[in-house]
Amino acid sequence: MTKEYYEKSYKSSELKECMPIDLGYISFISQDMSNEDIELDELPRKLIVYLPSKNKVGDFGTTNYYHCGETYVSAFGDNWIVHNQAFMIDEVLKNTNWYEIPNNERGYLGKGITNIDGDVYAYGMVRSVFKYKGIKEWENITTEDKHPNLYEDVNKSKSTFIGDGIGFLALDGFNSNDIYAGGNQGDFWHYNGQKWRKIDLPINSDISTITCGKDGKVYVGSRIGTIVVGRDNSWEVIGKPKEITYSCWFGGKVYFSSENGRIYTYDEKKKDLVEASFKSKYPDYMHHLIRGIASCEECLVIYTAVQAYAYDGKIWHEIIEIPSLSKHK
Repeated sequence: MTKEYYEKSYKSSELKECMPIDLGYISFISQDMSNEDIELDELPRKLIVYLPSKNKVGDFGTTNYYHCGETYVSAFGDNWIVHNQAFMIDEVLKNTNWYEIPNNERGYLGKGITNIDGDVYAYGMVRSVFKYKGIKEWENITTEDKHPNLYEDVNKSKSTFIGDGIGFLALDGFNSNDIYAGGNQGDFWHYNGQKWRKIDLPINSDISTITCGKDGKVYVGSRIGTIVVGRDNSWEVIGKPKEITYSCWFGGKVYFSSENGRIYTYDEKKKDLVEASFKSKYPDYMHHLIRGIASCEECLVIYTAVQAYAYDGKIWHEIIEIPSLSKHK
């Protein structure tokens, strides 16, 4: 990345989310932090797509968003789909602009968007989940008439319009008939393509991340650090508590990022989390600063507020870097 582009697009911004499709096609959501007089949720955000095939030091396509609050990104084929906390959608390359997600009975606060086996799902509070079916078409797979058990405790709650904090904060799955979703205080559910079923986990804190690994296991992390692994009705706590922020699967392993800026993986023999090691080291100055991780088949991406590197299983590739530290100055 050139110094000129960094000064223009990153100097006053922070990276918030990441979604890689492959090593040459990685997106980020960043937020402009330059105006201290504007409330955090109102600061403008930007979708940034890394396209190194356009330029040897990386060419970036951008889309700006204003007054959108928390914003999340996923991919469907060659299109980027952006979801915000108001359950609004922008299908970036389809020029849809923001539109309200259809068939929304109770979803007042969006919390994320993800791709499961080629399908995109948006999810959020009041246990709302929507499956993308085509341009401006979404199927609500959590309607009350078909899934009344999802709303029994929501309907009993009278304290807030979002169901007293009841809802989904993380979602992942193996396919459309095997999906797991989690929320506040260990609230955890499984969807088999027809019905939702509540699962009791040995977690009593907010679930922050779920990863369905290619080893057939489901890894669930929480904000106070309890991590469990299992599937269906069999679950066990693994490792000592760590405040987990994100998780993903890459190269035959599950990886976790934590509040302390470290990356961990699971050691099956030790039945514990260990600090991840790689064939080549990412820069030492990124330790304790790492905000999150994301992955695809080709790479694992780690990022701080202002830096991002992608690991292909052998070496780290500079994606976004402070010019004074970059090899591309």
